[in-house]
Amino acid sequence: MNDITFTTCTLEDMDRLRSLCVDTFSDTFAKDNSTQDMDAYLERSFSQERMRSELSNPESTFIMACVDGVPAGYMKLNTGRAQTETMGDDAMEIERLYILSRYKRHGLGTALIQQAENAAMAQGASTIWLGVWEHNEPAKRFYTRMGFITTGQHVFMLGDDRQIDHIMHKGIQRA
Repeated sequence: MNDITFTTCTLEDMDRLRSLCVDTFSDTFAKDNSTQDMDAYLERSFSQERMRSELSNPESTFIMACVDGVPAGYMKLNTGRAQTETMGDDAMEIERLYILSRYKRHGLGTALIQQAENAAMAQGASTIWLGVWEHNEPAKRFYTRMGFITTGQHVFMLGDDRQIDHIMHKGIQRA
């Protein structure tokens, strides 16, 4: 990989971001889930209305990673009430972190985690946390290598399929 850039997304980035969201989620999970559940999840989670709302929420931030100008991955960070679980005002959630397969294992995930840690420190957060599907072994290994520990679980609905996510936390040194 050559030039990696990170962009904080705005409403102007919505179409490109929506496309990346659908592509990365499908790339990661389509082989392990039914077409019906995938389609329902993608339609609900990445509709124009929902994406517009999430991009407009001051407690959520989307960061897009591009390689040589091409969107390769992204993450969504949540604070305050935007978090999907009540974790307090000194916590930041990484709700989504996805990278297209062809860009995996080249340091992009590590760079996105560093971006999240920097954002958490800048906001005075003491912890960052995320949910990862119990069957996503590569992601669980990656987050463990990055210093996250499993602290619980919650339900994640993929269409009509009730799935379990492991909740993982990592402490942050405050700036």
